[in-house]
Amino acid sequence: MRKFEIIELLAKEKRVEKHVCNISHCSLNDELRDLCQLVYSILLDYDDASIVRMWEKGQLDFFMTRIIMNQYRSTSSPFYITFRKFRLKCVSISEYREEPQQ
Repeated sequence: MRKFEIIELLAKEKRVEKHVCNISHCSLNDELRDLCQLVYSILLDYDDASIVRMWEKGQLDFFMTRIIMNQYRSTSSPFYITFRKFRLKCVSISEYREEPQQ
């Protein structure tokens, strides 16, 4: 099986989403969906032979879990910097009150 076929199978079975829900202890929201997409992107960018080898040895789930945990828990990860930090600093429109101009 080739790398793209493996990742397609993972996506059809929603394995990354299941791992993300287990690690975050909550159901998928927009932030966690972004994390899932980032994990798929990391897997697609990873070396073809390594992905195939991990799949054949049954180690790919552990590898995905480590990626998810590193991205989800680290404050220096691309996921934190790109998504979480942005959302933490955002103010929703309902919370924002503009002072009336005089």
